[in-house]
Amino acid sequence: MSKPVGFDQKVLLHHLDFTANHTKKYSRKDMYEVLDGYLRNDITGAKSRKNAVTMLMKIWYLVDKDLIEIRDRVLEVLPVLTKEERVFIHWGMTLAAYPFFKDAIHELGKLFQLQDTVPSTVIGKRMKEEYGDRRRVEVATSAVLMSIKAWGIIIPTKNRSYQLPDKVFISNPLLQVFIVKIMLHVLEHTALQIDILKNHPMLFPFDHEFDLLELRQNEWLTLHHQGVDTLIVECKKS
Repeated sequence: MSKPVGFDQKVLLHHLDFTANHTKKYSRKDMYEVLDGYLRNDITGAKSRKNAVTMLMKIWYLVDKDLIEIRDRVLEVLPVLTKEERVFIHWGMTLAAYPFFKDAIHELGKLFQLQDTVPSTVIGKRMKEEYGDRRRVEVATSAVLMSIKAWGIIIPTKNRSYQLPDKVFISNPLLQVFIVKIMLHVLEHTALQIDILKNHPMLFPFDHEFDLLELRQNEWLTLHHQGVDTLIVECKKS
């Protein structure tokens, strides 16, 4: 049985910003209508617009229950976040919403850890190996690459390849808690080494120096040592 894809088309940053800004203001039914109206200027085709609305709702509105609290906390501070910090939270929410996006980003991150330039054909080949040699996989891989290019995450070079700009340093303590929660969720772990988290391929565009005091004081997380040098972060049991 083929693995589901779901990531059908390019997602633009201002569409994500709009969705995040309005997520707490409308009922589910009204939110679909509000997004459809907002996207009409950018997406004229009804089917493409419906797909885009579905994706935006899945990323920000219809989130898994264990991420609702951290999503809501992040939405409270959304108005004061920088553009780079907004990209970071959209990145995390999209990782959580779409396994195909997560897997493509993981492959891309592993490649960027080995080399400075990554051809789109290589990432395309890896995704077909995982999801099957289907046209839909090609379309979805292109949608991921076009999306993160539009967000400023990767820079196109010659021969349909991509490079990275400078990494974005994330120092906001709440966003560090956010990404810990996101990564534990997408990796389906209850605990993770801080060093593994800091250097994880899925977070390749970003750099952190985790505020350990903030993580220790957080209501959702607990930190403890394993051995002499290994620091573990895990979700508190409810």
